[in-house]
Amino acid sequence: QAKVAPEVAVRTSSSDPRTFAYQTFEENGLRVLAVTDPRASKAGFAVSVEAGSFSDPVGFPGLAHFCEHLLFLGTKKYPDEASYDNFMAQHDGTNNAFTDQERTVYYNEVGQAGFAEGMDRFAQFFVAPLFRQEMASRELNAVNSEHEKNKPDQGRRLWELMRRTAPADSVLGRFYTGTTESLHHGDASAMAALRAYHSSNYCAPRMNLVMVSNLTTSAQLALAHQTFGDVPRGSCGKTRDFGLDRPAFDTEHLGQLIRIGSTSTPSLWMIGLWRYKEAPMNYLQYVLGYAGPGSLKSQLRKKGLITGLNLQLEETSAATLVFITFDLTPVGEEDEGIRDIAGNTFAYLRLLAGDSRDHVQLVYESTRNMSLVDFEYAEVPDNAMDAVSDLAVAMSRFAPEDLLAAGSGVVDQVDPDLALKLLADLAKPGSASMAVAKPGYNASISSRFEPFYGIHFDQEKLPSSWTESCSSEVGEGLAVPPPLRFVPAALLVKGDSAGQRPRLLQNAGRPSQQDAGVELWWQGRGAFPLPKAQLSLKLSVPGEGSASEEAMRRLHVALASEALEETVEDKRNCGLDFQIKQVSDGYELVFVGYDEHLGKLLLDVVEGFLRPGFGSQELARGRRKAADELADATKMMPFQHASATLAAVTTDDVFGRSEVVAELRAVDEATLRRFIAESPSRGLRAQLFVLGNVDEAAAQGLAEAVAGLIRASPEGAESRTGRLLAADEGGEAECCWRLEVRMANPVRGDADHAIVNAYQYGVPDVPARVQLLLLGKMIANPIYDALRTKRQLGYVVFGSLAQHKSVIELRVLIQGSREDPDAMDSDIETALANFGDQLRSMPHEEFLNWKASLRSMLTRPDQNMAQEADRLWSQIANDGHCFDRRQAALNYLEELHSVEAVVNTFDGLLKSGRKVSVKLFGVGAQASLGPKAGVISLVGDAASEKQRLFGSENHTFYPTGEICGAVSEALV
Repeated sequence: QAKVAPEVAVRTSSSDPRTFAYQTFEENGLRVLAVTDPRASKAGFAVSVEAGSFSDPVGFPGLAHFCEHLLFLGTKKYPDEASYDNFMAQHDGTNNAFTDQERTVYYNEVGQAGFAEGMDRFAQFFVAPLFRQEMASRELNAVNSEHEKNKPDQGRRLWELMRRTAPADSVLGRFYTGTTESLHHGDASAMAALRAYHSSNYCAPRMNLVMVSNLTTSAQLALAHQTFGDVPRGSCGKTRDFGLDRPAFDTEHLGQLIRIGSTSTPSLWMIGLWRYKEAPMNYLQYVLGYAGPGSLKSQLRKKGLITGLNLQLEETSAATLVFITFDLTPVGEEDEGIRDIAGNTFAYLRLLAGDSRDHVQLVYESTRNMSLVDFEYAEVPDNAMDAVSDLAVAMSRFAPEDLLAAGSGVVDQVDPDLALKLLADLAKPGSASMAVAKPGYNASISSRFEPFYGIHFDQEKLPSSWTESCSSEVGEGLAVPPPLRFVPAALLVKGDSAGQRPRLLQNAGRPSQQDAGVELWWQGRGAFPLPKAQLSLKLSVPGEGSASEEAMRRLHVALASEALEETVEDKRNCGLDFQIKQVSDGYELVFVGYDEHLGKLLLDVVEGFLRPGFGSQELARGRRKAADELADATKMMPFQHASATLAAVTTDDVFGRSEVVAELRAVDEATLRRFIAESPSRGLRAQLFVLGNVDEAAAQGLAEAVAGLIRASPEGAESRTGRLLAADEGGEAECCWRLEVRMANPVRGDADHAIVNAYQYGVPDVPARVQLLLLGKMIANPIYDALRTKRQLGYVVFGSLAQHKSVIELRVLIQGSREDPDAMDSDIETALANFGDQLRSMPHEEFLNWKASLRSMLTRPDQNMAQEADRLWSQIANDGHCFDRRQAALNYLEELHSVEAVVNTFDGLLKSGRKVSVKLFGVGAQASLGPKAGVISLVGDAASEKQRLFGSENHTFYPTGEICGAVSEALV
């Protein structure tokens, strides 16, 4: 019988159906949390190791991250580098890991049938990893590629530069991703350092194991002893407290001003810090991030200085870093504007620090009350992977009894004095540093260079005139945030429900044929008995489907969202939220949260959205922000640009970035106001779906209120469904053509290439969809293993089945700099051919494993209310109403007895010739962009080429309707 320390009781809420057991194994010191979740259809397991990038040896930046990569590539018991991924995939599983500053987390999920063996295979990562030299040299390319993909991101660049204002020997200023050079090309010295790092940090007492499944906690703990009992205790010693080192920043290293160039949105970053391990985060995040009347964000917008403000708190044992970031307007990016922003920021901090203790107590207690409500009615994450990774992080940060409460942000102790002291520390201008990124910076005369990210920059002490103005700024119009006003009190859970599927009620609010109504779908209580609801509203507007319409819808959404921000801020801080997004045929609005005030939020937002208040200043600011964000190529990685181009070129309701940006910049105020005002009168169709703690009568009342607001014509608008171009000439003799797009990487200076190959299947029936789902599961790991693990073509490699409109496509994508896209294309074709050979020779037992894996996926219940709502709403919004698609797929799956049908489907995909390829060439290879016969070469988005394709009589389009059935893992 294994020895364990006494079990610790984990604090839980009364609504949490899970059971928790926490133990420490005496044989090796491993800390273990077992969770029984009666709703879990899959098992999850994770380990957090209490060592991360802060523990990198000085001469080997990125070693902790490198170690994380190598642990997946073979162990003494299971030496095959691909065996772990293959086992997990065949048992409806997946895995991932990340290296943080003070911890490294490995996390997994798998079908229940694979739980025991999956745990055994996973435990070997920490018992006997191989760390083979040949694998290390190869995997180093993946680490280097991961860094290369991060380099263009402006936020990442500013974050790195600001941290490196710390003293040279501070762990805060370290580079931690790793490169080929920083890790000595994986030579003998790097391998020796790697093994030393592993033995010094990967000891059982430094590890936390989490398991979640539908097994009892005692059964899970027995499995943990069986599999993880052999993890060596080692001699690592206690987890290091980096707060005991010299201060992370001192007077000499604070008060810095950094300037860099930018091809992205002009930005100002401010950084401050605390050296306290127990900071009142809920209160501080609320008052610093508040966006209501009198807030810093509101006032700086009204001054025309910023378009956005964000707050980020980064907690480590070394220090808590406080980042306040501003997106700048043309006025804000000038020196005078930057001084004004900084002055108002410090004025706001002084205002908060000077607040009365009694008022701070009231605000603090209101945030405490809200945290307790949120804890009581918290929902589990979307999947077992997220659940175990969150718990593993919490185990390395909090006492075992507080894992859930502290991890959820529960406030038990109210300490206004500490809050005021921390704010006073931040309010000193000399205690913060700033970084400005804007166009026009002359990098050729910069005084400094950061080698890992290739950043030319200047750094100096903040001018005394700046600190003086920051100290004297009054901050006109600023006000202290109020206590939370909408903490829910009506928390009774109702039982009213439509049953197994939503019920379509008569069009609400249509007393006569002259008035518009709302198409109301009501579910009421679903799978989750909570005092919450989700309301989904689609407003379909007729139109021609053009880049101009998309631009105006984007502006409409941006202006309405900004105008509503002050109005709804107090509700957003009390467990309510909304989102407005433009879609191809109109708009979707989603409202989530506690039902007590959710109906009022819905009506406030719909009213503000339909009739947004804005003037010329707001329009100019919104237009610039929308255009700049879309034009900023660094917002997406190269493979994402390639994927976006695939959609823009092959569908008639998706438009390229340059098309929409040009239209955004051309929109005038009168045209936009007319577009917004006339949308309802052109025949607006409204669909409303109500899920959660709202009874039928209340749902009817909401629909009638919405109908009164929209005042649309009775006919409504039919949802406009975009068409997908079929890679088909239309004649059997010349069945198909291959469309190839060749374009330059739009990210300036980026050497990465990308390719997306899409092989169109067409619109499948239920049997074909199930075969395609199986194929998607089977193909992912072989493509990854061939192109990423073995060929090392890039960090980003995926093979999957994707839904594109009503069509299913096999997609393979790669991003990397090792080969150009033409060579990548050849490698993809080889990998697919090899996979076909493997598929045709697949043993029957392996096919049964894949079949069980798909069954596990199809029978997986929704994990939270949001998943349930999204699944049902997708069928309402697209008029498919296929609420039984999972069951249809399961019924066919039971009739599928061999791999032959899947082989035929795969062969049909490749032999049909319906292939669309987007090839994106990075810097250094753009000479290869020259046109080829039968190939489209894009400059920008090549709208004219798209129009030529869509206007040709030789090209056809797929049907827009779907046949009811499962289509992809994301939608079943």
